[in-house]
This record gives sequence, structure tokens and C-alpha cells, in this order.
Amino acid sequence: MSHALIADLGGTNARFALVPIHEYIPQEVRVFSCKNYENFFDAAADYINNCSVDMDNIDAIVLAIAGPVDLPVIRFSNNPWQFTRAEVQSYFGEHKAVALLNDFDAVGHSLEVLTPEDLVVIGESSVVDPKEASWVVGAGTGLGVACVVPQDVGPNIVLSGEGGHVDLATCNEQEDDILRFLRTRHKRVSAERVLSGMGLENIYEALAAKQGIERRLTAPEIGAALKAGDDPIAEAALEQFFVFLGRVIGDLVLSVESRGGVYIAGGIVPRYVNEILKSGFRNAMQEKGRMKEFVSPIPTFVVLSEYPGLMGCACYASHLVSLFF
Repeated sequence: MSHALIADLGGTNARFALVPIHEYIPQEVRVFSCKNYENFFDAAADYINNCSVDMDNIDAIVLAIAGPVDLPVIRFSNNPWQFTRAEVQSYFGEHKAVALLNDFDAVGHSLEVLTPEDLVVIGESSVVDPKEASWVVGAGTGLGVACVVPQDVGPNIVLSGEGGHVDLATCNEQEDDILRFLRTRHKRVSAERVLSGMGLENIYEALAAKQGIERRLTAPEIGAALKAGDDPIAEAALEQFFVFLGRVIGDLVLSVESRGGVYIAGGIVPRYVNEILKSGFRNAMQEKGRMKEFVSPIPTFVVLSEYPGLMGCACYASHLVSLFF
């Protein structure tokens, strides 16, 4: 049976898996800490040497990469690994179909194969137009953003970019205070500075400073404080995180009328589904002045699938093999 080797290479972890061509549920998933490997090829060799499928039965390799993939040397936004497309092709063999996707391109391709059970609706609207554009957004080590344009034939078109690095906008005094606090550390404050693991830490530290408290917790420590329920600053930080997320997503919807919906993935939000459902996320998304009625009907979803990036790689691999062979 023909298989694809798929990998989601992030800033912190590299996730490898196998999948039969034209199937989309990743198999034999292994998660490697990137810091434990000098480069991608060492991690790939570790996986290949310990998986159940021989390379002769692998026809496609699809890699999702946390950073731009259209440069001569591919580097990661939050990871020191680097390689060229030619090096990847040479490593796996010239007769293999190889594709390199931005990590949120891969999440975008997963929209073709996600099921309703993989999604939680945030807000009142859940009606999507499958022929219209969608956004995928995800906060984790960084902030990923991509726009998905459905196609009748072949893979969806995913318009990639570095939308997580747009300027951060604020709409009230608390947000102004956070922005001023972060400007003392960063000359320019991007959305990723508040919508990522590091961003949650930044919000916490800024809110604590406003109360005259000098304290910075790591994202896992904030998570533990939220679970314990004994730290009001942690609760306020998470609420502000969701409000900032709503503001950024509302701006994306104003840029592209995404009647296909907005899909929130990444490592943070799926951990806090109950909290985002009760948060000011949707209000912040819709607070666009006279454009509120334009934004309000757009449905938003949290992606619960554990590996949407790998599912997107599997989907793309099936299209790739159809074209390559």
C-alpha cells in the first residue's frame, strides 16, 4: 500500500506520522522535541528507522513548516533548523513526490477533511458557505494565519503569509496599558506578542505590573494557576487573550469576507474551550463600529482535532500523488 510520510515542524516540537494515500487520520504519530536534534534530517532519520513502513512504500513526503517556505533557504520562525528544498528532495530521493507547506497552509488544507465532530462553534452562527473563503488562525509558539479559497477541482488554494506579525491594535485603556508596557521591551508590538504562549505571559506580566506587582509566569504556570482558580491575574490574562484574539480575527474578516468561517487551531485555545465560550471573544470580534453587521454573521469554530496540520498534510499528499504519478 502506498503511504505518505507527513510532518508538522513547529517551533518547539516536530510531529511525524504515516498515512495511507487517500486516508487522512495520521498513524504512528511521534512527537519529537526539536531541541533534541541538531537538524530536521536527524529527526526524520529517527522516525523513519523506527516506523513500520519501508521507504520503498512511501510515495509522498509533505512537510508543514513554521515559517515561510518560498525562500532559497527555509528557516523556522521560532526554531534554529534550516534546509533547502533541494536538500529535502535529495534526502528522500528524486523519485518521491515532495511538498513543503507553511504550517498554517497545512491547517488550511485540513478544512477539506475535518468533520463536524472536530469542531466547536463559538457564537450563535454556525452556517458556512462551503464555496466561500475561510480563515485559519492559531496561537501556540507563535501566531499562524492563512486564508483558504475553496476549489471545485484539486486542493484548495491556501493564501499564506505572516499575518501573526501585523501591528497590535488596542481599543480601551487596559489594552493601551498593555501595549505601552510591551513597548518598553519591543520597539514594535505585533499581534504575536500577545497571541502566543509568550503572549499570554506578556499579558500576565503587564496586568501584574499595573497592580504594582513584578511577576512573570510561564504559560504552563498560568495554566496551572487557572486550573487551581486562585490567581485573578491569570483569569484576567486569559480573558484579555481571548479579547485580543477576537479583535485580530475581526480585522481578518474585514480584509476578506470569510463566509466559509474562521477556524481556530493552535496549541492554546483548544485547551480552553469552555473559557473562550464564556469570554468576550465574539464581542471583541464584532466591535467594528459601522461594520459590525458585516462581521457578525461570520461563524467561528475551535478545531479540536489533535493534529490538524498532519491531517492537512495527508490531504495534500493525496492530491500530490495524483499529479506526480
